[in-house]
Amino acid sequence: MNTAYRVWDGEQMHYWDDEGLSLELKGGKWILWRDGCRVIVASSDDWDAALMWGTDRAEICNHQVITVYEGHVIEQEETELGSPYEGVIIGSVNMLDGQWCIVNEKKGEVRPVFSETAKNKILGDVFQNPELLEGAE
Repeated sequence: MNTAYRVWDGEQMHYWDDEGLSLELKGGKWILWRDGCRVIVASSDDWDAALMWGTDRAEICNHQVITVYEGHVIEQEETELGSPYEGVIIGSVNMLDGQWCIVNEKKGEVRPVFSETAKNKILGDVFQNPELLEGAE
């Protein structure tokens, strides 16, 4: 079984299905290796690197099915009247208490990523598009 993950190395994003890469997890630490030559691409010891897990949820974006990852910036619009979540939220995807959530720190609002009555749109991610969260009101 493949578990979707991605790694930000400080400059670019690497995905679990990129050829020639292997992820090693050991004792709470991780290393992303380049296969064949055992060159370290990124590790948990790098201050600007981050390992993010896939949510097992996919969204359709520009006619492509895209896995939702931790660190994605998502715009969620609630479509059901009377829902406890009204309107639109823009925030980053984070795991909170065992559940994938959209977190908007400026508004102090948290919503579940998975909803049968809301529409999600992936806008970018916190590493390559940090400006998306700056204006997230």
